Amino acid sequence: MQKKIVQSSLALTAAAALSLGSAFFASPAMAAGPQKLDVQSDKQIQKALSEVEGVNAYGERNGKLSLGVEKITPEIEELTKKFSNVKVTEGIKELEPYAKNDLVGGAGYLVGSPSGGGVCSTGFSGWDDAGNPVVLTAGHCSKDYNPSTGAIKGATVVNETELPSTAQAAGGEGFDKSGLGVIGKWGFTSYGSGDLLSGDPKTWPLPKESDIDFAVINVDKSKYNVKNGVTDWTTAKTDDLSTKLATDIAKVGPHTEGKIQKSGRTTGLTEGQVIPRSEYDFDFQNVGGYWVHGFGVTSPASKPFSQPGDSGGAVFQGDTAVGVISGGGPQGDGTEFGWVADLDYSLEQSGQSFNLQKPGTETPEAPAAPVVKDQTIKPNGDVKGKAAANAEVKVDWKPAADAGTNSAQAAKDGSKTVKADADGNIVLEGPADAGDYDYTATAIVGGQESKPTEFTVTVEEEKTETPTPVERAITVDPKEIAASDFVKQDKAVKITVKGFDEGEKVSLKVVAGPKNVKGIELDETANADGVAKFSIYGTSASDPSVYVGKYDVSVTGANDTEDESALTGSFKVVADDQGNGGGSDDGKGGGDGGGDLPRTGAELTGLAAGAGLLLVGGAAVVLTMRRVKKN
Repeated sequence: MQKKIVQSSLALTAAAALSLGSAFFASPAMAAGPQKLDVQSDKQIQKALSEVEGVNAYGERNGKLSLGVEKITPEIEELTKKFSNVKVTEGIKELEPYAKNDLVGGAGYLVGSPSGGGVCSTGFSGWDDAGNPVVLTAGHCSKDYNPSTGAIKGATVVNETELPSTAQAAGGEGFDKSGLGVIGKWGFTSYGSGDLLSGDPKTWPLPKESDIDFAVINVDKSKYNVKNGVTDWTTAKTDDLSTKLATDIAKVGPHTEGKIQKSGRTTGLTEGQVIPRSEYDFDFQNVGGYWVHGFGVTSPASKPFSQPGDSGGAVFQGDTAVGVISGGGPQGDGTEFGWVADLDYSLEQSGQSFNLQKPGTETPEAPAAPVVKDQTIKPNGDVKGKAAANAEVKVDWKPAADAGTNSAQAAKDGSKTVKADADGNIVLEGPADAGDYDYTATAIVGGQESKPTEFTVTVEEEKTETPTPVERAITVDPKEIAASDFVKQDKAVKITVKGFDEGEKVSLKVVAGPKNVKGIELDETANADGVAKFSIYGTSASDPSVYVGKYDVSVTGANDTEDESALTGSFKVVADDQGNGGGSDDGKGGGDGGGDLPRTGAELTGLAAGAGLLLVGGAAVVLTMRRVKKN
């Protein structure tokens, strides 16, 4: 307990000697070597320890006696030489008790005493077997304790809960009343059975099974409601520590090695490590001059597991309550040592009944089962359903056993818990592998589970849509053109083909023409629509008549198969007094079908000489072919 008037130090106080006298029946003169101490005989232990001082920790297990002392003296060294089953650990100091308190675990409460009073922390809230609300805490918080001498002058008086927003865990100085009224009165209390380890160490008593640091507050239910769980201190500024819990407590049980947590009004929510028995083999620890049964916890000094005012605070592992803070202090090596009064042992020794649910209360009604229909989804699509608003919904699935050819052979079983929204909608991602799946969904509200709902989810195979191939065709526009127009770039003959693969190389050849015409060839690349465009015009504007005649063209693709024939078409260049400048050729193999294609926006630029030659009457004339840009 931390005093408001007398602020106790965290420093571990040196322990006085432990001296126990009695008869010892084994004869040292007859021993050929180290003997074994009969740890089942109090008389033998008292005789063996009659000259030993400074024992601050005591443990007996499997025929071995473990002693913790602040310093190894010659007498202690002699003891270890005499008995092979006595183990002594040096550097174990007397601990100072902690203290401070509220009605979820880990909150602060005030106590009054003639010495000025102090503050402790609540451990765990619940009910006794009669259904009365109780709070478990440290026994030394109930004592008007003098930290200098260890003497107990009398009992403290339970006062109000501490105002959370001003507690040290929230950054304040503490000791402010909440204004909610006195919590209640002390019920069972014990602090080391009341046997002070003082005076001549030779007269100190051995630890007794009843040496516990444990107390019960009988709660005034007209002012406070006990609530199961341990606060995490994140809501301290609101002065309501019950709105955000570090955990709900499901049971009281023994501690295990590994990570451990604590909640208290001085340091808030903290973590430490349980010290294994192989490293700290003691059952009882000298805490403030009194033996206390429990176990040790270590933590960095920079992040201590507990501090003064945390006494009585809740110590837990997961959802298991394992103890309340008793005492501790720095070790001088950069670590902090804490002693925890183990809760299961304290309850057993005290005979105090404790329940996490009020006896006689009816089990809450189970929530309605989720409503989920059989559904078909795409891979990783949403599986949807309905449940009670804000319910936790546990969903399990596995490939259907009788799915037949639609079985999800590559899929695995799965499980996931999702939360329904305020309207009760539940959504989770479905499996990736195609097939039929057997699902179950169970709603959980207030710890109560609904009946499971069974349904089937079918995951469709992803279908790759194969585009319908475009039938190949050729369009020649115009089919007939006057010679004077043929030599104009903007009135060139446009040849458009379709039905090819995107990116395919498409080749056009002039395979026949007027007398003395030499064939030419030009390549283009099919666009995303499988279309390629060519443009043919004459470049000899000074004598257009040289181009008069019929021209046959053939178009093939680089991906053509043996079954695919070349596209063919033709156009005529006629003398000005014969041509009409119109008409087109739209066919699949050289037909004379009609069809106009717009030439708007075309940019027709003549290729370099050599792209194709028309030999007419010995004169060389360039016939240019060029792809028409898309609009």
